[in-house]
Amino acid sequence: MPDQYAMIARDTRRIGIIICIATVMVIVIVAFANHLNREAGAQIDSFRFYGNLSINKAPAPEHTTILAKIGDRTCGATEITTSGTYDLEVFASPGTEKYVSFWVTTSSMESAVQADQKRTLPGTRKCLLDLTVEICDSDLDRVALHTMAPVAAARTDAVATPAPTPTPIPSQTPLTRHTHDPMLWDVVIGEVMWDEAEYIELYNTLDRTISIENWTITRGDGTANDSIEVTIKPGAIIPSHGYYLIAERGALTCEPDQIANLTLKNDGEVLQLFDGFPQVSKRIDVVNRDGSWFAGKNDDVGQSMERISLENGANPDNWYTSLGYECGRIGTPGKENSIPDRTPPEIMLFSNPIGTNDDIVISFDERIDISTLRISVIGPYHGLIPGSIICNDDMRGALFDPDNPLQTGQHSVRVTCRDPSDNFRDQDFLLMVVDLCAAEPEPSPTHTPTPAFTARIVINELMPNPIGADRGNETTELYNCGDEPVDIGGWVLRNEDGNTHEIPPGTTIEVHGYYLTKGIQLDNSGGQVLLYHDGEVVDRSIAYMRSTEGLSWQRRTDGFDTDSDGDWVERKHTFGVFA
Repeated sequence: MPDQYAMIARDTRRIGIIICIATVMVIVIVAFANHLNREAGAQIDSFRFYGNLSINKAPAPEHTTILAKIGDRTCGATEITTSGTYDLEVFASPGTEKYVSFWVTTSSMESAVQADQKRTLPGTRKCLLDLTVEICDSDLDRVALHTMAPVAAARTDAVATPAPTPTPIPSQTPLTRHTHDPMLWDVVIGEVMWDEAEYIELYNTLDRTISIENWTITRGDGTANDSIEVTIKPGAIIPSHGYYLIAERGALTCEPDQIANLTLKNDGEVLQLFDGFPQVSKRIDVVNRDGSWFAGKNDDVGQSMERISLENGANPDNWYTSLGYECGRIGTPGKENSIPDRTPPEIMLFSNPIGTNDDIVISFDERIDISTLRISVIGPYHGLIPGSIICNDDMRGALFDPDNPLQTGQHSVRVTCRDPSDNFRDQDFLLMVVDLCAAEPEPSPTHTPTPAFTARIVINELMPNPIGADRGNETTELYNCGDEPVDIGGWVLRNEDGNTHEIPPGTTIEVHGYYLTKGIQLDNSGGQVLLYHDGEVVDRSIAYMRSTEGLSWQRRTDGFDTDSDGDWVERKHTFGVFA
């Protein structure tokens, strides 16, 4: 029996050893198979990208280097040719790697700048891709016009001396990738086919490429709670003064930039364009009002409605029924509209009402190309006035600060500019400069507050979302832009829900003074405040779509008013003293 037990024990040990060896072999085989799979998936292929390279819309200089990157890995590099083209070989694994970004550097740059283009690895091994790079100084707030001083020479014609190209202020800040914070009307809805087989066209009004990925278009009654009709796909861009076409499948004979299931109502609705999710982003454009569409036709073939000017898509006079024909439709999808804007901007010039120097405020009835703005003296001694310009973000207002004080007396000045549609406007103004220190001022008479209506009382600042409890702490500020005190007793503030607050009798706002109240309720998620006098609307605030806790919506400077959402900015509050 002992021998039998010993034999069984030996057999058991042998079986255990065999099982262990077999297990190890299986593990080795599996590991080797996984290794082979990884090697197969990591196969490196060569891809060739070639084309033109432009920096700030000009051909790239010699010795410009282009780098290709996948994630943080550099997968190719080359130098620009003397003809301004590039030919770049990229090494990548199509099984595990997908997106290629391109970076550009020159001998004068402190760091590489990312190009606007980003591509997936192409299905073919050769890809024609023109690269564009926009370089700017993110700290540059003032645009200097380094122009010539007035020339002491007889004027021979009515044309002001041509201006040299504006030169940016030099900066010590390293060049970085241009990150653009989109503003009102940077991108507009330029055309809508609301009939069957619908499409929507977006247009980039800027002189640079802009990314619109994850932007949204909503439809409804014009609130932040409207339903999202379209979310722009990842990686989407619009080139400078280019188009982005969104269409239903089969709606056009040409290829749109994005296919979407559009469901626009034939009886009309409001379209809004946001630079992200509506409740937490900025409204860039709005089209139509409650009611029927401004233009277009719903018939057997359908006709689109086209925008005339880049301004105010909520103005019915800014739309017409298309007369063009493109892509199998009566419309101009992805093309210049059939009746382009031919109206030049109107210019208004006045001294800075709150400044202490020679600043001149210039206002326009539409967006302008700020690089074309010139201010010149006309008369026997004519020439451009050197100075600098601060413009608001929607390019409808500017503050001109002359380098040298203007001499006392009358000056005939000419303001010239172009709008984004290249319409030219020149207007002449008579500017009076008075030396207030030349003589002892006479005692000022005592002003009696006037109860009469004045358009110089504006809604100046709102805080819908104060830190802590909102109720009883939401603040609205009025500002007196005029030169006389104003009795605002009995005037009424009204919010978008119809709630009102009547200003107590005997309330007066002094010259450049403030009135603050917590009597009107403000909605955190979006709203608007209107100011009434004798039943007439005196002023209205921005129709804000969101509010950040602790920040206020306020005019860029007290009283600055061009009837545009661009007059407003959200930042730390600057309320005056409570009345």
